[in-house]
Amino acid sequence: MRFNRRIGVRPLAARLLVYVLLFSVLLSLAATGVQMIGEVDRRTAELQSTQEKAAELVAGSMSNNLWLMNYSEVANSLDDMRAIPAIQHARIITANGEEFSTGTYPEGRVISQTFPLIFNRSSAQNQQPMGTLTLTSSIETVYADILDRALLTLLFQSLFVMLGTLGLLLIVRFTLSRHLETIADYAARLNLDALIEPLQLKRKPPKRSDELSELEQALNTMRLQLLEDTRSLRQTSAQSQDERDEAVRANHAKNQFLANVSHELRIPLQSVLGYANLLSDTPLDSDQKEYVHTLLNASEGLSSIINDLLDISSMEAGKLVLEHIPFDLRDTLNDLVHMLGARAREKGLALELRIDEDLPWAMEGDPVRLRQVLLNLTSNAIKFTDSGHVLISIEVLGRREDKVRLRMSVEDTGVGISPEDVELVYEPYVQLGQRFQRQLPGAGLGLTISRQLVRLMDGTMDLESRPGEGSTFWVELSLTVAPESGTRPRPDTSMIRGKRILVVDSYELSRKITLEMLSRHDLGIEAVKSAGEALTSLRQAADAGAAFDAIVLDGFVPDMDSDLLCRQIRGNPQWEHTRLLILSSNPQRGDAEHFRQAGADAFLSKSLRESCLTPILHQLFADAAKKERRFLTRFSLQTISDGSRRQELSCGRMKVLLVEDNPVNRTLTQRLLEKLGCDVMTANDGEAASSLWQWHPFDLIFMDCVMPRVDGFEATRQLRQWEKDQGRRPVPVVALTASAMEKDEELCRKAGMDSFVAKPVNIEMLRAVLEQYCKSTIPS
Repeated sequence: MRFNRRIGVRPLAARLLVYVLLFSVLLSLAATGVQMIGEVDRRTAELQSTQEKAAELVAGSMSNNLWLMNYSEVANSLDDMRAIPAIQHARIITANGEEFSTGTYPEGRVISQTFPLIFNRSSAQNQQPMGTLTLTSSIETVYADILDRALLTLLFQSLFVMLGTLGLLLIVRFTLSRHLETIADYAARLNLDALIEPLQLKRKPPKRSDELSELEQALNTMRLQLLEDTRSLRQTSAQSQDERDEAVRANHAKNQFLANVSHELRIPLQSVLGYANLLSDTPLDSDQKEYVHTLLNASEGLSSIINDLLDISSMEAGKLVLEHIPFDLRDTLNDLVHMLGARAREKGLALELRIDEDLPWAMEGDPVRLRQVLLNLTSNAIKFTDSGHVLISIEVLGRREDKVRLRMSVEDTGVGISPEDVELVYEPYVQLGQRFQRQLPGAGLGLTISRQLVRLMDGTMDLESRPGEGSTFWVELSLTVAPESGTRPRPDTSMIRGKRILVVDSYELSRKITLEMLSRHDLGIEAVKSAGEALTSLRQAADAGAAFDAIVLDGFVPDMDSDLLCRQIRGNPQWEHTRLLILSSNPQRGDAEHFRQAGADAFLSKSLRESCLTPILHQLFADAAKKERRFLTRFSLQTISDGSRRQELSCGRMKVLLVEDNPVNRTLTQRLLEKLGCDVMTANDGEAASSLWQWHPFDLIFMDCVMPRVDGFEATRQLRQWEKDQGRRPVPVVALTASAMEKDEELCRKAGMDSFVAKPVNIEMLRAVLEQYCKSTIPS
């Protein structure tokens, strides 16, 4: 390769040279071979002709000598034949079997011919055969001569071919290769400056256009087009840079707008939500409760839209960080059912929950974001479903070491989604409700946020839907199994073991879920679809002496009113010890009291089966063992101590400083903190707060960030410096702000704040913060 470069031979020309040389050599070999084969045939024919002529010359005299028995002359004649160079061996065999020979029989390849010896008498009819003459010639010498000639011929032909090939190479070099090199060098140094100069080959212009001139013309045409495209591209690039800068400024303005809107909306929203919650805890009549309920729903809807806008902004900026903490998915699902149960009941929908019994009790992940995903999926299912059910299902797909693979699906019997709209459901600010000729609430961001959250969790999200039949959205992801806490209470099932339960439910899905839950325990189960079948099963069990211990009855059966069925069962002495539990898919106010009067022993919403069915059955059988009968609901499972524990903190009363410039929000937050058992002092800005913390010890400080004169950031920095100068233990500072952007949280961290809480706050958010820090206030 280096030698070729030195002599100016490019790879293409070198390959052409090799191909021509190989072809010529092969052609020479073929021609020489054909020539040598012809020469062999010619020389062989000459040997045969020589043998025939020699035999013709001596055949007559040898025949006469054999007739006269003059054998010495016969031998002399044979010896005389040795003078012929082409004959190496001769042999006569007489008719009597005598043999005469001369010479040495040659080795290798030979040519032998046998001729008859016939004595002619006076007439032709009296010919007498006297024997045979065999002549043998070697053809090895012929082959040797031909091989020498072939090598010499091949040498001269190869020399001629090589000279011809070199000549062809020079022709190719000067007529084609050097021009191709010029074109290659021109293409290798192409840039905007090189494009300005046209390609010119160093040769005389041909009289007629050939391939090189056509290639030269095509490249120059391409050069002009590239030059035009490059100039256009530079202009487009400059324009794109301006547009990118404009987009960056627009995005910054959008984020600033979102921050301002968030701040301005959250401040009054804090007051609306907070006072609505406080109002809901006061004595109200039914109309007032409905008004407050509507107010809370509207406020929470507005808060959800604000949070969605901020979430999508954080995701676009790539600044959303997921938590990785231990949690129980069952608690998350129970919270979800509590939140959406009322909305499903308003539309007459059955909100069903189905959990795999192999689901671990403790896993590590982000429960808030998981709940957000399921909340969005379930809210959409309820929104687009007018009748039937919404099913939340959790399935364990597999478990490997400390990882568990989950499939979380939300199925509905709603309007469904057409195939052409499937991709649109994930587009931001797009509402498919507009295609169904009805206006639905929301900003159209729920599924977009959910899908991006699932991707952040290294999971997948997909859907299956048919128009008019409903939709199923599912999420598959892997979570780490966390070690279970030994202090976590498990439901007591000791009273359930060995009992016999009859399930009466006409709705197949609901009946299947109830049976799956009951089958986890050691008990006998029988299921029927109607009141008639239930009465038949009760009679047969009583006649067999194996009466049912409890009946789990749907609030609606098709062939009889459920309350009438309760009265019939309770009126039969054979079934007086059987406990009646009503499971209602759409409980309304007063339903529990209605069934209590009909003879039922317990009432429960189907949406609460997962968390309450086992405990309430256990309590029913515990009361039966004590020969007690009292009416149970989910509220019966909460003891008075549980209620007091919900209000009071485990560490007792905490001394809290609340720094808030808005008087409405300051009063609201103060009342919420006092309701949680805190001693609260307030300040309207950072300067007033500074004088308070220097004279009063506090367990926790809630600090608004945006305030007149001294804001929350500067006040926190002054607090940290004062603690450092005085050698005081740092007091936890929790930021309270209506701006919930990523940069706001970073500013809080840099100022020395410990936590970040976005407005509007509610009593549960405050309780979570207080419980987080109350442990640090307990004397060690």
